[in-house]
Amino acid sequence: MNAGVLITLYLASALTAALIAGVMAPAKRRHPGYWLIISFLIPPTVLLLLLLPKGHGVHNPIDPYLDRDDTDDLV
Repeated sequence: MNAGVLITLYLASALTAALIAGVMAPAKRRHPGYWLIISFLIPPTVLLLLLLPKGHGVHNPIDPYLDRDDTDDLV
């Protein structure tokens, strides 16, 4: 098979897996950024995410590293 076709198939599967992981991770109460990256690099890991049970904790979409006091001056 041609190398260009293999690269195209890999990139298409990587983008599809990343999209699925980005949508499914919050539904499973997992961090979507981590799952999106790992699923893009290694597409079969999206199957692991789909098989994992729903997490016990609630994913906090607010970035804990952003200091809210510093952003008040910008507005």
